Amino acid sequence: MSDRKFKYKSAFDIIGPIMVGPSSSHTAGAVKIGNMARKLYKQLPRKLIVTFFGSFAETYKGHGTAVAIVAGVLGFETNDERIPEAIKIAENQGVTIEFLVSTKETEHANTVNLELINAQEKLNLTAISIGGGSIQLTEINHYSTLLDQTQGNGLVLTADQPKKALPCVKDALESPAFVQVQQLNKETVIFVETVSDISQKLLAKIREIPGITAALPTTG
Repeated sequence: MSDRKFKYKSAFDIIGPIMVGPSSSHTAGAVKIGNMARKLYKQLPRKLIVTFFGSFAETYKGHGTAVAIVAGVLGFETNDERIPEAIKIAENQGVTIEFLVSTKETEHANTVNLELINAQEKLNLTAISIGGGSIQLTEINHYSTLLDQTQGNGLVLTADQPKKALPCVKDALESPAFVQVQQLNKETVIFVETVSDISQKLLAKIREIPGITAALPTTG
């Protein structure tokens, strides 16, 4: 186990968001993880495999984590009243769902891995719920998103024209460090660490850059 510090952003993150469910960590955070996977995958998968670790593995049924993950993959937000019916809704839309538990030790107790699969494209994503409804993305397709610089803020970008987009992203950020990763289906995934505050205004600006198809904070 490492002594890595996972990031809270404010006292409001500890209080937690408006949500449906008994627990901000086990429900709201899980919805956000599923929602992040959906935004990166950009479509509803034909098959969803969810593997729970640590505390999630022990409590995912009773705390609603399973339905929350599926709700996020469906694109629901944390306060969506359809969350309790998410598994049924997904299955009615043709999604095959498999829940697994693992005894493998992880850095954080509330860790989950998602595999989104269809005939041509796959996404493997690992994330943690760090408390108060906040999450941290840790891996995409088995590549770590936890960059070496621990003081910055993380972004994950997908791009269909990375060479065109990167100079504009650099101009929008303060002291960015880029780590370009493998292809994610037909796009390139780029991890960015920056000292810039990742505000909604900044995200909107980056999302408007030609060639960028998605921009998501790795912690949120």
